[in-house]
Amino acid sequence: MSPAAKRWLGISGAGIAALALLAGCATSQLVSQQANPDYVGKHFKSVMVVAVTSDDLIRRTFEDRMVVMLGKRGAKAIPAYDAIGSRGRVDEAEVRKAVARSGVEGVIVTRVTRIDRSTGTVPGATVYLGVGTGFYGYYSTVWDAVTIAPEKITGPSWTVSETRLFDARNGALAWTGIMDTRENDDLSAALTQYIEVIFDAMVSDRVL
Repeated sequence: MSPAAKRWLGISGAGIAALALLAGCATSQLVSQQANPDYVGKHFKSVMVVAVTSDDLIRRTFEDRMVVMLGKRGAKAIPAYDAIGSRGRVDEAEVRKAVARSGVEGVIVTRVTRIDRSTGTVPGATVYLGVGTGFYGYYSTVWDAVTIAPEKITGPSWTVSETRLFDARNGALAWTGIMDTRENDDLSAALTQYIEVIFDAMVSDRVL
């Protein structure tokens, strides 16, 4: 196993803003979605929800609201903070045990992949990694970030975020969706609208 894989849920030295940035955003739009044909029509009966963020309040709010949405769909869902804990990075072995202990069939992971800010000259950006294959391989790098400093920030920020649904039993990717979110100040409305868009997309693709 690679060193990166062993870091599964860790925060890199570059740090992470992740879903906390969605607290100041609203008007989310799904820009792409793709379902694995092997999972279309084969709904997960139990799901763990993971929000990748170092902000515990945002994490709990997001995971709890997604759990409620899944419950209305008839799926047994649990927030990751309840199964894994609320302390950011934990090692892969502990995460594997938590997933196995929960008995869930699927895992939903949501995290910010890019943050941009408008500028008068050169835009600044924060780019998040996460390119591994399979559930654990993917998550081994999702906390790592590269930041490009902007010149003269003059406009609002926006984020690009990604939600992936994995088969917890074998790590296979069942669904992925990319969201574009523009800046706003209403936290509750932002998270509600964001979750509804993602949830409706997965339902329409028949993976939930």
